[in-house]
Amino acid sequence: MVRKDKSYFTLREWAIIVPLALASVLINTYLPIKSITAHFDIPGPAAGMALFGGFIFVLWISLAHLTIKKKYSGIITSILIGAISLFIHPWYGIISPSWFSLYGILGLGFMGIIIELMSKSYWRSVVGGGLGNLCCLVITWLAIGFHTGTWMPKEWAPFLILGAIISGAIGVLIAQGITMVIKTNQPR
Repeated sequence: MVRKDKSYFTLREWAIIVPLALASVLINTYLPIKSITAHFDIPGPAAGMALFGGFIFVLWISLAHLTIKKKYSGIITSILIGAISLFIHPWYGIISPSWFSLYGILGLGFMGIIIELMSKSYWRSVVGGGLGNLCCLVITWLAIGFHTGTWMPKEWAPFLILGAIISGAIGVLIAQGITMVIKTNQPR
């Protein structure tokens, strides 16, 4: 007898996850984040993630989790963002070692995990967005530092850490606002 296993996510849920992940990837790929931070003389590495990660990543991961309301939806979205991004370009353009881009998937995966674990209440979700963005930033800083010797200047680190927390929290707040607008505009 042939057993037919159902997918954990329905086709409708995949139709939400994939476009949200693609939106994040396209923003990350085509928004000139590095130019923006350079224009304001904010040094890197990953200053753009610190200041805009809430809009680039957290918003879309949170939106998937809030919309689908199913365990692992945010985590799968975050990993999908990392995987699709790697088809376009290596993580921060670093190609040696060849597996360096796995840090991107690891950082984004932890971001998704933190966002989901902290989603039990309104304010915990907001804090989770900030901590998720910060976690991804720290993983990226450490990976770049250890493999290239390029470290965040210590005088800028506190500003960018605070920026990452605020940016991530704002990403969750925007996702919650979008979700409320969708709910109020649904026919009853």
